[in-house]
Amino acid sequence: MTVARARRILLPAGLAALVTLAPAVAGAGAAKPRRPKPVTKRVQIHDNYYEPAKLTVPAGSTIVWEWPATTGDAHDVTLDKGPKGVRRFQSEVAASEYTFRRRLTKKGRYRIVCTLHEEMTMDIRVR
Repeated sequence: MTVARARRILLPAGLAALVTLAPAVAGAGAAKPRRPKPVTKRVQIHDNYYEPAKLTVPAGSTIVWEWPATTGDAHDVTLDKGPKGVRRFQSEVAASEYTFRRRLTKKGRYRIVCTLHEEMTMDIRVR
């Protein structure tokens, strides 16, 4: 077999193999993106502010608000505004050694406020 004849036979066969493999290779990298795993985030309650005042978390995450061990002003945690369909929630009023937790499952913006100190707010974005 001559080199020219071998090229005429092998070149089309090689191209056919590439055309057949191309969709499989392209599909291998096109996997669905993973959803981030839910996390637990802690928020400290201080006199007239939440720390941190802004959070971004994946859907299904739990937020834990913690009051300090030392006695301070009384505060609460109230959902002032949330995504459509989310039921409003509110913690007890407490001054020290209290925790309140809420699992946020719906994507959107949650505006939290202390009803005793209207300047005490925080924003949570759930993705």
